[in-house]
Amino acid sequence: MSLETDVANLVTKTTDLISYFNGKKAGIDAAVAAAVAAVPAIARTFYVDGTAGDDLALGTQAAPMKTISAALSATPEGGGCVIILLKDYVLSSPLVVRNRRVTIRGDVDSELSRKLILNEYITSNGQRSMGGFQQVGSVSLELAYLTVSLPAGESSSTPINAYYSLTYAGSLGPATLAIRLFNIAFELRGTFVGKIVGPNASTVVFSVANTVIPTALEGSILPGVPAGTLPGNLSYLLTNLLKL
Repeated sequence: MSLETDVANLVTKTTDLISYFNGKKAGIDAAVAAAVAAVPAIARTFYVDGTAGDDLALGTQAAPMKTISAALSATPEGGGCVIILLKDYVLSSPLVVRNRRVTIRGDVDSELSRKLILNEYITSNGQRSMGGFQQVGSVSLELAYLTVSLPAGESSSTPINAYYSLTYAGSLGPATLAIRLFNIAFELRGTFVGKIVGPNASTVVFSVANTVIPTALEGSILPGVPAGTLPGNLSYLLTNLLKL
């Protein structure tokens, strides 16, 4: 075999090796790209229409989900989501927020464009409670550009559940329960018999901005805290409210 033939064979083998490597590399690159694409985004924005939405939809403005629960489920633990309400939304059950940062807001900036209507329901032990948010693990909750409509509870003699509140900590609740209200108005449909922040929180961070707490809600902010209490007297509370 001549030297020319040996060189030609070597060149062929080298070319084949390069082609093999390039093919493998392309396959690896495609697999990595597919794996990255399959990872859920940590920060998500979902649109929710409680009337015409579909929980199997993508959650875009053109294809909104139907429930806040579906938007929470589509957000990975450790991540955060902004849930934009396209219509008034009725909540008549507890929603568990687990290890997520959640903002629920109306769809128009600088306007109270939507209502979050919180209704009563009967618990499994026959007590009254209200639609709200149970915080579990590392959680922050913000409500923005909404009218929060609170249920009337004075007309029933049915016992009230301890968790009759807008938000509360579960048995595995966060070390610090955090809630922020931004551009929020409250609608009282009668006498509110619950609390804004419910039980089981070791420490509470409660921030408000462009939000007025009605006089009728004084004494209804935290369990066991009477109206007019100065926040500075509570070692477990960090808030910019002047009184409770």
